[in-house]
Amino acid sequence: MLEHNRNQDNGESSAQPTGVELPPAIRADLLDPALWHDGLAKYARATNLAVALADAAGRLIGETINPRPTWSLLHATASGGRQPPDFSSHQGADAPHSPAGCPFSLAPLSPCNCVADALARAGFVVARDRTGLVHFAVPLVLGGHPLGALVAGQVFDQYPEQLPLEQVARQLGLSPAQAWQAARLEHPVKRATLEVYADLLATLGQTFLQTRYHTILAAERRGQERTAEANEGRARLLKQVLSAREEEQRRIARDLHDGIGQSLTSLLLGLRAAAEVPTFEEARGRLGELRGITASLLDEVRRLARGLRPSVLDDLGLAAALERYAADYTHAHGIAVDVVAPDLALARLPAEVETALYRIAQETLTNVLKHAAAKAVSLVVRRELGGSSGVHLTVEDDGRGFDSDALLQAPGAGKGLGLLDIRERAALLNGSVTLESRPGSGTTVHVCIPLREENHDEDSRPDR
Repeated sequence: MLEHNRNQDNGESSAQPTGVELPPAIRADLLDPALWHDGLAKYARATNLAVALADAAGRLIGETINPRPTWSLLHATASGGRQPPDFSSHQGADAPHSPAGCPFSLAPLSPCNCVADALARAGFVVARDRTGLVHFAVPLVLGGHPLGALVAGQVFDQYPEQLPLEQVARQLGLSPAQAWQAARLEHPVKRATLEVYADLLATLGQTFLQTRYHTILAAERRGQERTAEANEGRARLLKQVLSAREEEQRRIARDLHDGIGQSLTSLLLGLRAAAEVPTFEEARGRLGELRGITASLLDEVRRLARGLRPSVLDDLGLAAALERYAADYTHAHGIAVDVVAPDLALARLPAEVETALYRIAQETLTNVLKHAAAKAVSLVVRRELGGSSGVHLTVEDDGRGFDSDALLQAPGAGKGLGLLDIRERAALLNGSVTLESRPGSGTTVHVCIPLREENHDEDSRPDR
């Protein structure tokens, strides 16, 4: 039976989702009993009331906190496998049955709709049952959206009456004396005190809803920002990859024109000249020259093929590929490159890791050629096993060096194709890049890539 109703100002802020339907996931998060438990437990201890969280249909969510002695005794019997008695039979044949929704309704005088009534009236509602136990419900509403209610009480608001309590106990199959003994030990809570407790519970509920909702919104904003940053990074990387591809195509076109193109032109002119010589001996001499041009042309084609994708990387692994590249680099530019990779002699790395480290080494040596004016370069690859399994690439030159701190702090730092390309390749495998340099002291580039498979995201794949 409804005995009291009072409207409350829930203090809703403009940031609440007024007029916007709450998604089911947010509703479920807002009514997660695990998130409510600590706050409700503190409230229950302070007020000595039982507290429960219910959804908008009045169904219990989670467990009742701090159940009271008399109610616990009756509830344990009513929910222990027995068919609960129909306490509304005295209301007449047409009286509606008590809904199973109210978590505190055991022996209602009439169907207990405390949750629905609290939501409809936007205020707390008090209900009493046949035992004399009293409970109340306060609505949980966010931005005009009814979410559920907090139900508390199951205490006596006046000294219990023995006769109705014993009647309920008999109907539940309990000893009337046992039920009365538990009830007479409980101290009644005055109605005015219950109203204060209801105000406190309403404030607790609305504060939690607002705080949790803002937390959810903040988490969604952070997720959107991270997604935007990731998309921006992918777009930047794609731009750099396209730039690198265009640069590579220009380099190949230049090599084809300046190297292979000139050799083919020489070969063609030589063949024409050989066809016009008057004697066989002169023709043989010309053919010997053309054989040399053809061999040089073949070497140039092989060099270009190794630059595009060295077969030795696929066949023999990173160490052999780096040694071959270092030999070609030294032969072409006169800069000595010492490769040390003892840990890779017997074990292969994942294909995407080998490709990334090979390309990073290529880019680093290209930067040495362009900027360092170095005479020698040390290239070391080592592998670490154990809990922090990873592979480390260190490239150190004896060139002119530069102020790395000033470079990295300058506007647009790392925007150059070289350093950014190195960092992006490492980042695709969750790796890191460290740059150390001082004027006159050379430069050291250190790259670390983890080898645990779970550290490689979906972008970890060989270059194509």
